[in-house]
Amino acid sequence: MRSMMFALKDFGHSTCSYRLFGAVRNTIGRTAWKHRLAQQNQDEWIQNHQPNDIYLQILGNGTIGGPRTVVVVAGFKRYFFNCGEGTQRLCREHKIKMKNSTVFLTSPKWENIGGLIGFVLTSQDAGIQELQINGYNHISDLFRITRSFVNLGYLKLRTNAKLEYADAEMNIRQIVHRKRKYDDLGNLKNIQLAGQDETASDSVSSYICKPIWKPAKISLELCVELGIPPGPHLAQLKAGHEITLPDGRIVKPSDVVQPSALFTTFVILECPTEDYIDSFLEAEEFKPYDLEEGALEQDIKNLIVHITPKNVFESAKYKLFLQRFSPKAVHLQLCAENSHDLSAQAHRAQYQLNLIHNEIFPLLRRSSVTKGVAALTRYNVRPHTGLDDETKLKIMPQQYIGEAMASPNFEQELAELKTKLEKTKVHDQREYPLVTFFGTGSAIPSKDRNVSGILLTTKPSSHILLDCGEGTWGQMIRHYGPEDAEKVLKNLKCVYVSHMHPDHHLGLISIIKERIELGVKTRLRVLGPPELRTWLDLYSEVFERLPFEFVNCLVLCRDKQEPSSAEQNLIRNLFSNLAVNNISACLVPHTKNAFAIRVDTNGYSVVYSGDTKYCLDLIRLGEGCDLLIHEATMEDGLEELAKRKRHSTTMQAVQVGNQMNAKFTLLTHFSQRYCKLPNIDDAIFEKHPVGCAFDHMEIAPKHLQVLPHLYPSLKSLFAEHVHHMNENSSASNIIRRLRLKEEARREQEKDNLKKLIKTLKGGLLEQKLDD
Repeated sequence: MRSMMFALKDFGHSTCSYRLFGAVRNTIGRTAWKHRLAQQNQDEWIQNHQPNDIYLQILGNGTIGGPRTVVVVAGFKRYFFNCGEGTQRLCREHKIKMKNSTVFLTSPKWENIGGLIGFVLTSQDAGIQELQINGYNHISDLFRITRSFVNLGYLKLRTNAKLEYADAEMNIRQIVHRKRKYDDLGNLKNIQLAGQDETASDSVSSYICKPIWKPAKISLELCVELGIPPGPHLAQLKAGHEITLPDGRIVKPSDVVQPSALFTTFVILECPTEDYIDSFLEAEEFKPYDLEEGALEQDIKNLIVHITPKNVFESAKYKLFLQRFSPKAVHLQLCAENSHDLSAQAHRAQYQLNLIHNEIFPLLRRSSVTKGVAALTRYNVRPHTGLDDETKLKIMPQQYIGEAMASPNFEQELAELKTKLEKTKVHDQREYPLVTFFGTGSAIPSKDRNVSGILLTTKPSSHILLDCGEGTWGQMIRHYGPEDAEKVLKNLKCVYVSHMHPDHHLGLISIIKERIELGVKTRLRVLGPPELRTWLDLYSEVFERLPFEFVNCLVLCRDKQEPSSAEQNLIRNLFSNLAVNNISACLVPHTKNAFAIRVDTNGYSVVYSGDTKYCLDLIRLGEGCDLLIHEATMEDGLEELAKRKRHSTTMQAVQVGNQMNAKFTLLTHFSQRYCKLPNIDDAIFEKHPVGCAFDHMEIAPKHLQVLPHLYPSLKSLFAEHVHHMNENSSASNIIRRLRLKEEARREQEKDNLKKLIKTLKGGLLEQKLDD
C-alpha cells in the first residue's frame, strides 16, 4: 500500500492521479484504515478512562525460586512492579492480562528483571506495539546485549528514569536510595560522589503511588447534616479538596462523598541490606506526615509493600523507619521465607497424574509456611476496603482428586492400567540415570508446561541440567522443596544449553546466582554454543559478575573443532565429576550453532535432540542409545509448518528413534496448543516404544516399559482437553483453507489493480508498484 502511495505521488496533483489514488484506497485500504482508527480510538479511551476499581495484587511473593512481582490493576491498565522469572507464567495461570501494561523496577537485579525478556517477547506476540519500563535507563542495555537472540521487531521499547510518572489513573513518584556505610568508628564512608557512574547494584527505588481523584457524587444528606451551604464548597469537595466552613470547622472529602470514590496512597519499596536504611530515613517523602493531625485520608500511606529480607525487616533501625507510617497501615513483606506455593495448577496436575503412577508422577513438595504473605493477596485501593483474604492462593488436594475421578471412564481406565502393570515384566530394574523434567513446553511457558529444562542424575550426588529455560529454578523448588532443591543445586556439575533461543537458557543466570547464595565455591561448568558465552560475559560486564567455566559445544562434535588444552582439562574434570564415560554432540538444523548431545554413563546412554528438524547427524550420534529424548513440537499433519520452523512432528521424532535403533523414545517440547496432553495417535504407542513427557515427571530405566501403557488413562483424565483439541485441530484446518483462499483472492485483486493502473497510465506505474 505504501509503495502504491509513493508511486502515485510522483505524478503530481492531476485530477486523474487523485481519482486513481481514490480507486486504490477504496480497493484495498478502507478496511485497514477503519480498523486502525477503531484501535486508536480504543487505545485513547483506555488511556483517558478513570476506572471505578483499583487493586494491588501480590503476583510473586518473593519466595525462594519465585518472582517478587506486584501488579496494580486499574481498569484496563496494568502496572507491574518488577518482572522476575516466572512472571508471565503466573499471569497466564491467574488470567492477568499483559496488554496496556507499564513496568516499574525497584532495582535492575536479575531477581527483578529475569522475566522481562520473556514478558516483552510475549507482549510483542500479543500485538502490543509499545512498552514502557520505568526506573532505570540502563535497562535498555539488557536488550542491547540480547540482540543476538531476541528480535523485538516492531515493538517500541521505551525506558524512563524520570522520578515522576502520571497518566489518567495514577501518579507515581520514584525515590532513589543509595547505600550508606560506616567504618568501625561510625564515620560515613563510600558515599557516591555526584556525577560518578552508577552501577546496576548501587541503588534501589521506592515508589509512592497515588490514584488520580475520580469525581464522585456528593451525598446531599451528609452536606445538610454538616451544614455545608450550596455553592463552590461542593465543587471543592467533589474535586478532592478539604474546605473550611465559616464557623471554622474543616470538612474532608471523605466526610461527604460516596465510599466508592475513596482511595488510599500506597508504597512499594526495596531495601536489600541495612546499608540502605539511612537513605530511607532521610527521604523527605517518608517524613511522618501520616501521623500528623489533619492529614488527608487519601494522602496517608495505608499500604506499604516491602521487598526486604527478613533480617533487615526485623532490625532495630528498620523498625524506626516503620514508625514513620500510620499504626493502621498494612505492611506486606516479600521475602524468601514466604510460602513457595505460587501455582495451584502445578499442584492440580500433579495430584491428578499421581493417581496414574505415583513414582513417575511424584507429588510436589507443599510449603510448610503458614504465615507471611501468600501469593495473590489483594488489597483494594479504590474503593478503599483494604485486604481481601478471599483471593489468596489455596491448594486443595481433595478437590483436584475429585475432579480427576469425575472424568468419564477414568476409574475404569485406572483399574485396567493396574492389571496391565501387574502383567508387565520389567527387564531393566536400574534406578539411574534418573531423568526429571522441569519444562516440557515450547516457546513460552503456560500454566501446565514450563519451557525446556531436564535434569539428568547420573548418581545421587551428581547432576547435569539439559537446557535451562526461564523459571527452571522455581520448578526445582516446587519439585523438591527448598532444602532438597538446594542439595541438588550444590551437586549440579554442569548446565548444557542446546541453542540460543530464549526458552532454552533464560533460567541459567538464576542457577548461577543461587549457587553463589548457597556458598558453592566451585564455578559452574556451562556447556553450550559460543554465543552463550558472549551473552553471559556481556551480562557480567553490564549488570553483575557471574562466575562460570565455559566449554564450547563445538569441541564435543566430531571433526568440528579441536579443544584447547584448557578445554581438554575442563572436559576431563567434567567427565570425572559427572561419573560419565563420554559426552559427545553434533550440530542440528534449527538455528545457528544448535546442538544435540549424547551422555554415556555406566553402560547406559541418553541422547537429547534439543530443537531440530529431521537430522541424519543426530541419527548417527544416537546410534543404539538406550533413551532418546526428542522434541515433538508439531502434531502430525503439520509437516510443512514443522519444516519451515525447523522443528519435528510426533511421527518424525518417532522415526528418528527407530532409525537410530533407540531402545526408547521420550517426546517433549510440545507446542503450548497441546498444553495438557499432546495430540498423538494411539497407534504410535501400540507399535513403538514411545512415551510423552510431563513437567515434574521422573523417569528411570525401570519405568520405560511402563510408559506406553499410561496413555489411555491420560486421555481419559484429560478427556475434555482432548475433545477441544480435536475440535480446534479441525477448526485450524478450516482456517488454514480459508486463509489460502483469502490470499488467492488478494493476489487476484492485486493483478486486477495492476491492469487498472496500466490502462490509466499506460504502464508507467507498473515498475514502481512492483518495487
